[in-house]
Formats: sequence, structure tokens, C-alpha cells
Amino acid sequence: WGQQRWERGALGYPVGDLVLQGSDSAHQKFQHGIITWTRSGGARTHPFRGECQNLNNGRSVQPTRNAARVSLTIAEAYGRSEATFINCVRIAGSYVEEWRTSSYVGASGFKRPGVPSGHTQHLFSPQGSYSVTESFGVYNPGTALPYRQLNPNSRWGGRPGTLYNKYFESPGYTWPDENMWYFSLSGDYRLGVVINYNRPPDSSIVQGHGFAIFLHANKKPTAGCIALHEHEVARYMRTARPGDRIIMGVRADLFR
Repeated sequence: WGQQRWERGALGYPVGDLVLQGSDSAHQKFQHGIITWTRSGGARTHPFRGECQNLNNGRSVQPTRNAARVSLTIAEAYGRSEATFINCVRIAGSYVEEWRTSSYVGASGFKRPGVPSGHTQHLFSPQGSYSVTESFGVYNPGTALPYRQLNPNSRWGGRPGTLYNKYFESPGYTWPDENMWYFSLSGDYRLGVVINYNRPPDSSIVQGHGFAIFLHANKKPTAGCIALHEHEVARYMRTARPGDRIIMGVRADLFR
């Protein structure tokens, strides 16, 4: 704080006491940001600005549910699969940016708010705020999310019925179920996180509204998922906790 010109700097005055979290980390809140310290990483400044600040000031249309982490996936216009992925962490009751990267969503872009993404063959992503409660892949990078190791029988239900938008195992394969093992070999599902679109705990499952919406590896346009580089998915998984959220959509629809 002193190196940034004390109260005359960008952070302004302190608005809270220094908070110690054991002997390995601490944070202090200021008018315009937070300084965190960890034994391994030293001090870091998190200004209140950018998209994460929109989660604090009432400009976010979608709810955060006070999640410990909210990851924003923002496209600049309809019909675009290029997006920005921003990981916001909640410290002292406020969201600050932890890291960001480029990403891809469905090759057809986002649907309008409240409009189901539909079948994956149409290549649309849904807009909304969704929880994250489980993960999968061919190895575990170290995550607190319940993790499922994929195997040659791993499938995700795409046919209307009791297995729709759910994981199951079968030695056979019937379209439009997803053969998760095949997509692990192609690189997409080497690591992945389930986004709870059209499924509990966020909602009941509505047949035909869309299935298999994941955060996964292999950064390229998708069939409706969010795609990052594999090492970025691993980074996300290592800090993710059940109940974290992903807010995704077109910028003009996400913020007031």
C-alpha cells in the first residue's frame, strides 16, 4: 500500500483491518481494492475494476449466489464463438479478478437469455448462471470437485429418457449420446468440469432443452461448451470448489 502512495494511490483508504488466515495468508480491504498476501506468492493487489467489479456493484444481470468463485465467459456479440474467460474470486465479501484468458463457446455463439441451447448439433451455448459440482477426465490435476475417471464405457445421455443429460456407462454407443471416451482421445475431454445447465441442482431436467454443457480442454469452437487450453482447465480445477458458478453469455446481456 505504501509503495502505491498510501491513501493518495489507486487503492485509497483502508476500510477494514488486516485479516490473518493462519500463518500462510492474509488480506486487507481498501476503498478501491484488496491486497492479499501468501507465504508462497507474496503480496498482490486486486483493484476493484473490470468485469469482476460488476459482480459487486449491482451491474450483473445474472446472480452470483455468493459463490466463492464466479467465472465469467463473455462473448462480445451474437454469432461469435470467441469469448473471454475471467476467473473472479470472492475475498472479504467482494469479487476481484484472479486470472483471465481467451476461450471459445459454441460455434454458433450464444442463444438469447432464457432460450434453451437445444441439441448439440446446432452448436449453440446457453446464457445464464450455473453451478459447478463435479469434474472428469483422464487424470486428476488435484481438485476439490468430485472427480470421475473416464473409461472406454463412459457416456453422457443425449437421447430423451431417464439418462438424459446424465453420466452413465455402456459398452455400446447410440447417437446422440456422447461417447466421452472418444472425446477424451481427441483432446476435448482429457479434463472437464460439468456446468449444471438444464440439470440439478440448478433446475430440473427438461427433455430436449440441451445436454453435455461442460468446461473442457482443446481451445477451439465447440458444440455448446466452453473450451480452454488443457493447462488452463487444470488451473481452474485446482482452485474450484462445489458450488462455484460460471456466468456465461453476450456482454450486452450480462451487464446493466
